[in-house]
Amino acid sequence: MELLRRSLARLAVALLVGAGVVLAGSGAAHATAAAEIPAATDGGISATVTFHGAVVPQPYRPDPDAAFGDRKCLLIYHDYDPTPGCGGFKLDFTLHNVRSQPGYTAGLGSTDYWFNAYADTARTFGCLRPDGTFDHSTSFVVRTAHQELMRTYYLTEANWVLSTLRSDPTRDVGPYFFMNFPAVKVDCPDGMTPTQYGLKVTDISLTIADDNVFGHTTWSTPGPFYA
Repeated sequence: MELLRRSLARLAVALLVGAGVVLAGSGAAHATAAAEIPAATDGGISATVTFHGAVVPQPYRPDPDAAFGDRKCLLIYHDYDPTPGCGGFKLDFTLHNVRSQPGYTAGLGSTDYWFNAYADTARTFGCLRPDGTFDHSTSFVVRTAHQELMRTYYLTEANWVLSTLRSDPTRDVGPYFFMNFPAVKVDCPDGMTPTQYGLKVTDISLTIADDNVFGHTTWSTPGPFYA
């Protein structure tokens, strides 16, 4: 019987991972989803954007001054992840057909240093009743429009992308970004618990102004992505 229980537990975890959802601490859900962005012109560069690593704090008790722990909101040195206290998400872009561009075959570098990424976000907050159900009468939405995403170290450098493509001809790569949100004040009646009910990310775009390889290009998709 114990062996059966362990087998069923392993099967449940495998099914969750296969579905792209892994349950994490504090009720945060890590979902993975992707969208394809076609090239603007024939023979141009297309992109795949992947949404993953989302942190939706449940309960929501952020500490804007905490650099460690479950209420952490501050990013420390070489910290490129959404925090458990304030929440956020990651966006990875993979660029396709770069090796076919004339500037790439000529061995040119990029004239623009960084890729930049933007998105609209909507975070729903509110209060949980003592039985754990969400009280929709307490809900409110915090929206941001065309918010610039945070860079993941050197992985957003245009010439890093080119160098990686040249050193590893077997795979496509692109820049990586993340978002760590600022804290929001959520007031709940006595006996109820503040929570972030959900996250919606829309109108995602990646831009660069390069004269050699990538062009003056914007890749965009409406999404939406949810967590």
